[in-house]
Amino acid sequence: MENTQRAARVWFNKCFSSVHGIFRQLRDGWGPSLTLIGSHTQPDFGPLSECDLVEVEPSGVGEKQYLAWCLDFCTRHSVDVFIPGRMREVIAEHRVDFAGRGTQIIVAGTGVVMRLLEDKGRFLEQVPAGVTVPRFLRVRTWAQFEAARDALLAEGLRVCFKPSTSVFGLGFYVLDDSLTPLRRLLNSEGHRISSAELGGVLESAGEFPELLVMEYLNGGEYSVDVLAQRGRVLALVSRRKPYNGRVSIAGTSRTERVEEGQSQTLAPAPKVEQMVRLLVSHFELDGLLNVQFRSRAIQPESPQLLEINGRMSGGLPYIGLTGLNLPSLAVQFALHKPGEPLPMIPEPALPIRVQERSEVFVMPSYLNRFTSAVCK
Repeated sequence: MENTQRAARVWFNKCFSSVHGIFRQLRDGWGPSLTLIGSHTQPDFGPLSECDLVEVEPSGVGEKQYLAWCLDFCTRHSVDVFIPGRMREVIAEHRVDFAGRGTQIIVAGTGVVMRLLEDKGRFLEQVPAGVTVPRFLRVRTWAQFEAARDALLAEGLRVCFKPSTSVFGLGFYVLDDSLTPLRRLLNSEGHRISSAELGGVLESAGEFPELLVMEYLNGGEYSVDVLAQRGRVLALVSRRKPYNGRVSIAGTSRTERVEEGQSQTLAPAPKVEQMVRLLVSHFELDGLLNVQFRSRAIQPESPQLLEINGRMSGGLPYIGLTGLNLPSLAVQFALHKPGEPLPMIPEPALPIRVQERSEVFVMPSYLNRFTSAVCK
């Protein structure tokens, strides 16, 4: 889909490293009238090589200072659309301030909703009826952790835990009491730990930041990329990540080996997508977001909600291979004015299987000449 009728200046602040694929999607979908603006705390952040205008962001500043810098940035560079990664919860709370400067914000919800999505324990307690979630308990002390662990084990469930507030899987572990500290060290077991080793850490800490003690879901995983508008799904595509391992057959004692290779599968997933629509409506979500589900290793599958990422995902280039350019559509809807025809949303070409291929490139010399930004 190409739109060359309207010039647009689109800014991405500090974001994840795979955002270069999304920059390319925008170029392909919008055409030559797009001015792509990027900023980051690191002056040689690779994806900035895709941008027409780049600037180094201030580091080590608080919310108030960074917000002031963002508002000034939008004024200085006549930004039409701002797609925030860094401090997006704060930016969402000030949508009106940005609009007053002629800048539309693409965020998944209000500041209140964005903060709720980041607090996974509170969020999972507030999902609507019809959305299934794994068993979980919120804990802050080792005694609470032990009680939660024992309750889940008594139900015959495997146990894992993670911080209530975290990103990129940081702090996620599966409990494995067959694992010794030496074996974990020598085998570089990054996401497994025994109760004995964990207790030595958490018990001595007294009270610690909230953890979610959860049922460990060891089966198929779904990632759903969504474009929404004020609680209504405009477009979505489900990606099933490959599962290779044994699964139990429900109602029997049999197991089967499943081999799904290395490719992700993009295909309709009616149960998952119905839950996504309920979530988008319930929390009045907006813009680009990503919803994660996982199942037990049992057939037939019963996917359960893990979290909503209140931002676009690095997997959007996969979705682009279906003919559905979600970043470009998001910008079009952000710039849409009353009385204008609504952007056309193509039907994605499904199913397809996709894989990622890495690449190397020479950095433009201009990205090495920047100095740190200063907040005004």
